[in-house]
Amino acid sequence: MKKQSIVLVFALLTFFVSCNNGVENSNAKSDLKVARIFGSSMVLQRNTEIPVYGTANSGSKIQVEFNGDKVDVETKTDGKWKAKLPVQKAGGPYQLTISASDTVVKYTDILVGEVWLASGQSNMHLDMSRTLNGKENAKKADNTNIRIMYFQPTFPTGANGVHTDEEIVKINNNKYFNYKGWNKVDSVSVKNFSAVAYYFAEKLQKNLNVPIGIIHNAVPGAPIESWLNKKIIDGDKLIKEYGDKRWSDTTDVMVNIGKNQVKIKKSAGFKLDSTANSHSWMPAYNYTNGIEPIKDFGIAGVIWYQGESNAEDFDFYPHMFTKLVDSWRKDFNDDFPFYYVQLTSRNDRPTWPDFRNMQRVTLNSISNSGMVVISDVGDKNDTHAKNKKPVGERLATLALGKDYNIGDNYESPMFDKVSEASNNLIIHFKGKFKDLKTSDGKSVSGFEVSENGVDYKNVSAKIKGNTIVIKNNKKSKYIRYAWKSYTEANLVSGSGLPVSTFVSE
Repeated sequence: MKKQSIVLVFALLTFFVSCNNGVENSNAKSDLKVARIFGSSMVLQRNTEIPVYGTANSGSKIQVEFNGDKVDVETKTDGKWKAKLPVQKAGGPYQLTISASDTVVKYTDILVGEVWLASGQSNMHLDMSRTLNGKENAKKADNTNIRIMYFQPTFPTGANGVHTDEEIVKINNNKYFNYKGWNKVDSVSVKNFSAVAYYFAEKLQKNLNVPIGIIHNAVPGAPIESWLNKKIIDGDKLIKEYGDKRWSDTTDVMVNIGKNQVKIKKSAGFKLDSTANSHSWMPAYNYTNGIEPIKDFGIAGVIWYQGESNAEDFDFYPHMFTKLVDSWRKDFNDDFPFYYVQLTSRNDRPTWPDFRNMQRVTLNSISNSGMVVISDVGDKNDTHAKNKKPVGERLATLALGKDYNIGDNYESPMFDKVSEASNNLIIHFKGKFKDLKTSDGKSVSGFEVSENGVDYKNVSAKIKGNTIVIKNNKKSKYIRYAWKSYTEANLVSGSGLPVSTFVSE
């Protein structure tokens, strides 16, 4: 054989071998997977680059197509890939296509608009069918411009429920949430969806006239530490000790309920590989199952309703809450707004005034945050007050004012300072509100004064413009307002938003 022929044969063999082992080979297996948060009928975030991501074999070439744009990326050595689509305006429906050498994934009926994450515990989770007028409002729901993603928990989480063997296996294998995919809002899809999240989305959509997407992953009973990143918990001695001590506390009613729910039953043939007996109230559990799988997805912001399970730890809660907000913003690569709900009113909850006041004060230490006050829609005997429409709509009013410049009277008045003039105490408030009034047209109620900060007595108060005037003949130094677990204090803004619980600093 001539030398030139030998060289040619060698070159051809080298070519075929490289094609069989390299990514150029159209027959190479990519094992392409797209993150589960993506799906048909979803909403993608407008006015920002849109991340699309997933996993595939290392070196696989992935192409993402959307609304005429194409982006090519290559899977990294860790098996992850991420493409960033160009900024999109509100609109649709569109198709999203993700292609590898051997796989094509297509999602249809996709809109571009505003996407919000709704999270927390039971009062955020409480569905339309169990709330005031919720069944009737669900029957009227029919808006294809609102799309919902429900991360349904593996029940039960109530005091009387015990998980089945199969549920225990799911929980221990970090498959706690049952993904239902994205759905258009109608009477069926919204019936078992978060009432707060739905009313929030409904008001946003009506005022913005763009598609709205809501991701809902709240868990009844879940304490804040369950929503924290494990790395943060392990790296913070105080939080680590707090979580470990709490879950090992045999006197903690909530913990005992959780332990009972995941108690291994010796059913015939039942096997459990893990001995962890995981539960959704454990530190980091809901983060691992509910936040980590969706991080990086484009969102406009977060609405948060949680605190009942941490109300006795109002002094320590701000430390954990600040960590949570900071870490979630890093996870989603955005300093998005974080709006939360102040605890409402209920009898026999002695720490709730302190907790509500702590939530108010925490506003000063978390940037781009806001809080809605709902003390007027509580229930004397039920932590899960059923009137949820004002809660969702007040969150929407806050977001519309702060983020979308719609409205100028969108915040509850918050205590600012006290000044003195002519034997009077003048209480000043801050926030985007106009005027003060009483919710029932009667005299102002709910104010107390003290000389020593311990012994308080009721005092009459009068509205003067945007301030409150209190006679101070005895030179009282301390003032507090709505300082009862179930408060009937009646001071509101001109638009009817309640004044927050406070004690003068």
